[in-house]
Amino acid sequence: MTDILSRPPADAVRKSGHAVTFDDAERAFLASLSEPPRDAELFVALGRLHVQQATPERAIERLDAALALAPDHADCLNERGIAALMLRDLEGAAHYFREAIRCSPGNPRPHCNLGNAMRDAGRREDAIPHFERALALAPDLLEAALSVAELRNELGQAQDALAGFERAARLAPDDPRALLGRGRTLHALGRSSDAQNLFAQVLKQKPDIVPALFGLARSLGSELRFDEALHLYRRALELDPRNHALLHNTAYVLTCLERYDEADEHLQHAIELKPEHALTNHLLGMSKLRRGDWRAGWALYEHRIAFGTSGGYAPLAIPEWRGEPLDGKRIVLTREQGAGDQLQFVRYAAVLRRLGATVDFWASVELAPLLARAEGVRRAITDMPRDGYDFFCPVMSVPHRLQNEAIPAVVPYLSADARLSGQWRDRIHQAAGTRRKIGLVWAGNPAHKLDRLRSIPLDALLPLADIPGLAWFSLQTGAAASQLDACARRWPINRLETRLDSYDATAAAIESLDLVISVDTSVAHLAGALGRPVWIMLPAQADWRWMTGRTDSPWYPTARLFRQYTLGDWSPVVDSICAALAAL
Repeated sequence: MTDILSRPPADAVRKSGHAVTFDDAERAFLASLSEPPRDAELFVALGRLHVQQATPERAIERLDAALALAPDHADCLNERGIAALMLRDLEGAAHYFREAIRCSPGNPRPHCNLGNAMRDAGRREDAIPHFERALALAPDLLEAALSVAELRNELGQAQDALAGFERAARLAPDDPRALLGRGRTLHALGRSSDAQNLFAQVLKQKPDIVPALFGLARSLGSELRFDEALHLYRRALELDPRNHALLHNTAYVLTCLERYDEADEHLQHAIELKPEHALTNHLLGMSKLRRGDWRAGWALYEHRIAFGTSGGYAPLAIPEWRGEPLDGKRIVLTREQGAGDQLQFVRYAAVLRRLGATVDFWASVELAPLLARAEGVRRAITDMPRDGYDFFCPVMSVPHRLQNEAIPAVVPYLSADARLSGQWRDRIHQAAGTRRKIGLVWAGNPAHKLDRLRSIPLDALLPLADIPGLAWFSLQTGAAASQLDACARRWPINRLETRLDSYDATAAAIESLDLVISVDTSVAHLAGALGRPVWIMLPAQADWRWMTGRTDSPWYPTARLFRQYTLGDWSPVVDSICAALAAL
């Protein structure tokens, strides 16, 4: 019953030498019947063939005809679900797969297909039990084993995912899907070398497997091996030039190599393929901002909100400000991302205040006392604002919604607590005597995904200890402060970490110093916002806000930038700072 094309007259049509489609053969066969068929198996076979031919609408016609004759035909119900799935009728597909399971509970295929429908509907956690049931019925069902592992990976359950891919690999040792899945999971677990070996194993079998090229390139990029990663991404793009993920990742690597024009070309191409892709638009926005194209950059930077980078964005029961007149209005600016972002962008409160607004700032708890004194801020709050405002606005969206390209760079716009300042002034002056007072920060938050690029081991800065006439004060907090122990004999830095228990305390200490030298972390922003001299040590792959090739900053007039030439090599930066200190 299943081999319809081999039956006369369908077989005659097929063998006639003329171009023939499955539809031609099917029509010829049905026309040859002396009466309307009453055989459900015939319609099931036709429906299955239409599914295989990727003509789901025709499949549904045949399968529904079969179900009219045999409503509990399990195979037919399963095929009907597959046809619905092909048409993205996910609810209908799930219904037919459940009916197939009801009629044939021991068949693993409907269980597996129901898992597919759940996954396609975004219900990943709900999908897993159906694939696991399929595996319980058929332990060697590779599709189900792979699906469970992939879903575990997507849900961030990397160890469980790895076990799942290893199970799949035991079922099919040379199947590239299992090898690729293991590679992706090992990469997520930080086991880059093991991941690279698996991707290389796939490429040894088939050199043109795009996902393997992608995975190997991404893993190499995570190790800062950007030139090697770029070579692999370009190989992959030759094979699949319209692959959005490849274009996006290639652009990122080009950005890391400071090849910004090429990066932008790839990003533009990627956006043509997926115009609403938030992360790609965001990356292009940062590229525009990095090079001073403020209007285009701020507009694209709005996409950060869609994928969760805007840490302060919340569904408030307050209208969101989109640029409406603010005279006489009350607006709350909501915090975003890290402490440095709040310190940098609170300056816009003064701009809105000059437009007639009353401005509050929803701040992190640790920053609220300091930001309450920011120019233009009426008060800083730490609980989610619920009412009493005409508008709210994520603070990093203010530049775009103002439609003003000028950066408000008047400093200081923050001030230290007067009482604390007096205490710190006495303490620091007593320790320094007549020497210049220099504050130092060499490490940022280790939880930051790029901290290894921006932080510097303290011993790499030891040449600074040889500059005479300087009194050094550590503004470093956290675990990195323990590095002072190993350097204490050569570099007698005054340790302040036990007293720096708040940003208010750090601000007061900075106001008593002649200069702060810092990596790109919140203390650098704090010093700049206080209007104090600050020298910022930047990696070659610097954040967008420090722009490119500049030694000054449009954000902080008192800042001086010292940049790496090569990623990871801080020696030229240290040499330049030594020379600058000697020239003071």
